[in-house]
Amino acid sequence: MFVKAVIDTLRPQGKKVWEKFISMVSSLRSEISFDMNGMPVWSVGLETINNPAVTLNEIFSYLDNADKPCIVAIDEFQQIVRYEDETIEAIIRTYVQRCTNAHFIFSGSQRHLMNEMFTSPARPFYQSVAIINLQPLALDVYTDFCVSKFKQAGKCIERDVVRILYERFDAVTSYMHRILNVLFSKTNKGEICNAIMVDEAIDLIIRLSSDTYESLFYQMPEKQRMLFLAIAREGKVKEITGGTFVRKHKLISSSSVNSALKGLLEKDFVTMDKNMYCVYDHFFVLWLKFKGII
Repeated sequence: MFVKAVIDTLRPQGKKVWEKFISMVSSLRSEISFDMNGMPVWSVGLETINNPAVTLNEIFSYLDNADKPCIVAIDEFQQIVRYEDETIEAIIRTYVQRCTNAHFIFSGSQRHLMNEMFTSPARPFYQSVAIINLQPLALDVYTDFCVSKFKQAGKCIERDVVRILYERFDAVTSYMHRILNVLFSKTNKGEICNAIMVDEAIDLIIRLSSDTYESLFYQMPEKQRMLFLAIAREGKVKEITGGTFVRKHKLISSSSVNSALKGLLEKDFVTMDKNMYCVYDHFFVLWLKFKGII
């Protein structure tokens, strides 16, 4: 994906740039093909990456020798912890440290994994970056944006609708976007989207996702399912292995909770933020309530 991103960025820059790229990244096979208009297209065969380590080294060398400073932004960077090669963090850290012609942005949605990668003294990226926690957009900014988008389409939305969603879903953009998309489609031109429509939109989303959530829920191992339900009931949990929490929700033991928690975190069913555990998907919790499970 990294190689493809570099290639796609270079593609419009012309043959001269391509020639420099190909001369430095010799592990990739260049090839000429023809588009539907019969015009030649010069591309690179990514299927021939037989030695990723060599190609990675060449790509970083190219970035370091580019005629302009580069910015490399990698989203969901925490996914590298799931690579089979356990040395990948150290490898990338070494390349980043040596590449003086590029600036790197590592972003991710799973804060507990990102924090562990960059704040643990035992990890290669420790103290190698400036950490920036992105705070939610201010309510006024969010509301003005939504009102303007409805207005562009000849529709109206009450500002209170945005406030309700903002407060109910902790200003998380993905949830708000999904609901607002339904509200937008259900508001005809010249009509006004009001607060009454919010619950209808949420119910529609839950019904459409019901089969998916049901499958995910019943595929969980029993101990994970029990802990998942306990966290969903509480909303947010701090002392997750504490005796009070274990006894209240009739969980087996603290060690059992630890084991189940590891699995839930790995599968993104549960996340941790500021030492508090909660269900990652708000709609999953709403589905549990919709089905009367909690």
